[in-house]
Amino acid sequence: MCYHIRGMASSPGQAETTIEMRWSGDLCIIELRGALRYPDATALLRRSCRELIAKGERFLLLSMLHVPFMDSSGIGEIVACYKRARERDGVVKLVMQKPSYKLFTYTHLEKMFEIFHDEAEAIASFGASVTGKETQ
Repeated sequence: MCYHIRGMASSPGQAETTIEMRWSGDLCIIELRGALRYPDATALLRRSCRELIAKGERFLLLSMLHVPFMDSSGIGEIVACYKRARERDGVVKLVMQKPSYKLFTYTHLEKMFEIFHDEAEAIASFGASVTGKETQ
């Protein structure tokens, strides 16, 4: 089963950032599109993660393949989401390309997160018991 929830944020003079959530079994895939910067986009990510975790979602994949830029507040919200999920025995993994991946290596956060460059590979890493999909 897969369904979508969307949220948008934009500040004057900045391009819109959207967050779309879809599910594959018990895995919630949070797809970000646009810059992840303070204040609106980071607030949207914070609210989305808090609501999902409060509702009992334990397996989260942050897909940032379409995030061309993130500031330190964006990084902070990703780390905060990870910490909140871990407090409830949850798992947060990331899928991203450059330049976001480079930023995570500069800050050594690649040691904290499982980071993938392909969404299908990241989804498969959660296993069939979470995603409801058999891997081959």
